Formats: sequence, structure tokens, C-alpha cells
Amino acid sequence: FGTGEVTGQFVRDRLCLGVQAATSATAPAPAPARATLQARAAAVEAASAQGGTAPNGTTAAVGPTPANCVEMRVVMAMEMSHEPFHAFAFDGVLGLGLDSLALAPEFSFFGMLVEQKRLQDLSFGIFLGDGDEEVSEISFGGHSPERLRGALTWAPVVLPEHGHWQVQITRLRIGDRIVDFCEDGGCRAVVDTGTSLLAVPVDFAEELQLELESQLKDPPAAAAAAGKDTRGLPLHFEIPGMTITLLPGDYARPSVRLDDEEEQLTADAEIAAIAEARSAAEAPAGDAAEGAADVLDEVVLNTCRPTIMPIDLPEPLGPKLFIWGEPVLRKYYTVYHWGTKRIGFGLAAHAGAAHEVPTPTAQPAPGEAVRPKRRPLLS
Repeated sequence: FGTGEVTGQFVRDRLCLGVQAATSATAPAPAPARATLQARAAAVEAASAQGGTAPNGTTAAVGPTPANCVEMRVVMAMEMSHEPFHAFAFDGVLGLGLDSLALAPEFSFFGMLVEQKRLQDLSFGIFLGDGDEEVSEISFGGHSPERLRGALTWAPVVLPEHGHWQVQITRLRIGDRIVDFCEDGGCRAVVDTGTSLLAVPVDFAEELQLELESQLKDPPAAAAAAGKDTRGLPLHFEIPGMTITLLPGDYARPSVRLDDEEEQLTADAEIAAIAEARSAAEAPAGDAAEGAADVLDEVVLNTCRPTIMPIDLPEPLGPKLFIWGEPVLRKYYTVYHWGTKRIGFGLAAHAGAAHEVPTPTAQPAPGEAVRPKRRPLLS
């Protein structure tokens, strides 16, 4: 939900998933299979070898289309505003919203995969790595069972005509307290890979921030850099069929760092106030100065804050719309079913992740067949 301006040209192109040897005109095309999309230069080279290169540098859509490719239209950017694109390291945006968000059906990547019958299942799955040591993944034509710790629970998409993957929030709880804000049935959540924080309606954001922050306890120094092992209140979103739970380690991150001198200067007043309060409460009489110094060092390194971003959206999406960004998507592996307009949630299988039981244990969706094992096009 970032904003910026792009000027470009409409281009007809061939987009290929992964790497696959060119298919001759006489050779039978392989059966559609699930494909994992990864950013590799080899994928671009393979696509160019199969389709040739157009004068403007784009891949020319000529010859038989390989089974791992799709013909579609894209917008080729010629000019972009400084904000927010200067901060982006990626080369483009792959829109995976429902078809009503596309400029025309030919611009919908997943819609074209469905239209051209390139998939064995009308769904895609998303796994977000927990740090640089884990590779994130998008799987098209099904999901990757090895990325899950348990079964999926499916929730229906509400208001699909608006084009967003959103679910109904039936109840919101902070710890054991039921929050009145969602009791009128007006709360919904959009699941969005383009949002790095937990976006909260502006009328509720301050209340949530203060309540969560007031109960946060800093983690040990060894876990402070990632905000892991932070103690505090869990945040529960009840949706049809299950509860999405965010623990403090999911929604909180360090807010002050010693290695950023400019940020440190602006935070000095806050750190001093926290240090004074803690030293007064915890340090023995006569040791106040020494206690304050110890607490100050701890706060500089370890102070965590909820990663909440206020948003103010008008109807029909707002005003009680949450956006589940990275805090939810890192904890839960998500599957998006294009045909039945549902979202599947299951705990993601991260390396070294502690065992946690989802609420409740999921059952297969009605009418859903058992998926075959993944046969990726990308070797």
C-alpha cells in the first residue's frame, strides 16, 4: 500500500517460472506442475532463448509457449518517482490480487496462468523466510507441504469484488480481554506481502499500541537484535475456523540501536526517562547511579516496540480494515485459492522454530482433494 508514480508502456510479453529446457514444436509439452518462482538471471536467459529478444529488450512472445511460461501484458516502467522506488532493490512488482484489481484480464499474472491452463491446482502458496538465512518462496499451482508444521485451515475471502485477499475478523482479543472495537462485525484483514508491519485502523491504533507496549518486557541481550523472546501480551484475531495469534516476538522489534548515531541522539530523552524510572524501582538505595547506568545500557540495546502502523481507509475497505503484513506472513504459511476464493493458514516451518499448536487443528477444506507431492519445474 505504498504510493508513488510510474510512467511506462504496455508490453505483451512471455513470463516464465523457473528454468526449463526449450520445448520443440513437435515434442509433447510436460503436464502442468507446481512451480516455484525465484529471482534468477538464468530464468531470464532461458526465456530469451525460447522466445527471442525484441528490439526494445523485452522477450518476444513467438513460437510455442513452454509449459512453464504464460503470455500476458505488463507495464514496462520508463520513469518512476523517487519515493518510494529509490529504496527498492527488486526489479518489478508481481501483482497477485484478485482479477478485479487488474487493469484488464490480460494484466493479471495468476489469471493468465489459470486461463492458459498452466496449473494443476488454482492456488499459490507464500513462505516468508525468518531472516536472511532463510529463502522466501512463492509456489504456483499448489503449495509446498514441507513449509508447513501441520495442516491448513481455510477461511473464505470476503468482498472479493474489491480484489483483495481479505478475511472477516469475528473477534479481537488482547491477552484474555475481548476488545469492543471489532464486536460490531465490521473488522476485516487484508493479507498483504507488500506490508512490512501490522497495519491497524487509525481509530484503534493508539489504544492497541499503548496496551501492548505497556506489558512488553525486553528479551535477553542475546535475542535483542531480532526482538525474539520478548515477553508481553498475545494478540488474537479470531477468523472463521481458527485464531491467528501473534506473540510479542512476532509483533515487536527493537526501536533503538547504538550503531545509528543520528537515531541515538533523537532517542536520548526517551532512554534517559526509561532508565531513571527503572533504576528508581529496581536499584538499591545508594546504588542509584550505578543501577541507572546498567539499565541505560540495557535499554539502548534491548528496548522493543510493537511494529504497528496506523491506516485510515474510507469505505468500502475501511474504516475497520487491518493489514496483515510480515508479522503474520512470517509466522503463518498462507495459501490463496483462486477458484474457491479462500485463504489457507498454517504455522510456517522455519528452521529451529519452537513447537506451537495452531488453534484449532485444521481439517482439509470441504471438497478438497489430497494434493500430490510437489513436482517443481525449477530444479
